Amino acid sequence: MKDIAELTKKLGDKDSSIRRSAVEVLGLMRDERAVDSLIPVLKDRNRFVRQEVILALGKIGGSRSIEYLTEALNTENDEFVKDFIVKALEKLQDKESASP
Repeated sequence: MKDIAELTKKLGDKDSSIRRSAVEVLGLMRDERAVDSLIPVLKDRNRFVRQEVILALGKIGGSRSIEYLTEALNTENDEFVKDFIVKALEKLQDKESASP
C-alpha cells in the first residue's frame, strides 16, 4: 500500500481527480497520522474533493476528526457538502458513544 507521505504530496496536485484519489486511499488506510494533512483539503476548491475528505475523516474517526468536521460544518457554503458533513458527524458521534 502507498506510503502516507507519498499520498499527502498528491493532495496539492493541480488535478482534482488526483487529489480526490489520494484522499480516498488515505481514508481507506484509516491512519490517524493522515488527519493533519487532510484538514487543509476541507477547503479545497472542488466540492467532490471536499466530500472525499469528509468520508475519509469519517473512516479514520477520533475526536480530532469530529472537531474538524464540526468546524467545517460552520464554514462550508455548499449544501451538498454540508449534508455529507452532517452524516459523517452522526456516524462518528454514534461510534464515540458506543465505545466503552
